[in-house]
Amino acid sequence: MASKSNKCSQPVAETLSTDITAYWHQQISLLGRGTIFVDSGAILEAHNRQDKNYSQFFKTATFKFVTSSFVVAETARRFIKSAPYQFCGPAGEQQIALAIHFIRNWLTENRVVVLHVPEVVFDQACRTFEGNRHTGCDLNDIISFVIVKGLEQSRIAAKDSHFRTLGLTLLPGA
Repeated sequence: MASKSNKCSQPVAETLSTDITAYWHQQISLLGRGTIFVDSGAILEAHNRQDKNYSQFFKTATFKFVTSSFVVAETARRFIKSAPYQFCGPAGEQQIALAIHFIRNWLTENRVVVLHVPEVVFDQACRTFEGNRHTGCDLNDIISFVIVKGLEQSRIAAKDSHFRTLGLTLLPGA
């Protein structure tokens, strides 16, 4: 008897291209030029009870947002391992319940496309990580940076000031 697949559906923006230039041209064609990458720090802040800046930004922004599967995994992990009441969803969800809400609802509600980067992008991020060890960025930050630059953008929805050292403008702005 065939079993139902629990595999997540692949986003429209995924490609199997092994040529990195062709990959980025395809993503820009699919996503548009006004796309803003969303990093985990901005998502976490939007779920911080004391924050009004990031949550309001996502409610009112008209940008098309994109993130990576790496950011989704990191954010879900941070929600699950957070202290009680550190982060809360709209109905009071915390920890695992909040991670599930984030994956099932928040990404969709905020029009966030999730990219599953191909090996050539990951390899470029690894090389960029080695060359930027002085910035204090972790590999996830560098993967995010490589995606932002690949999409020919200079802005990122993020809280982490490491992105400034890489030459990016942080949104929603301080």
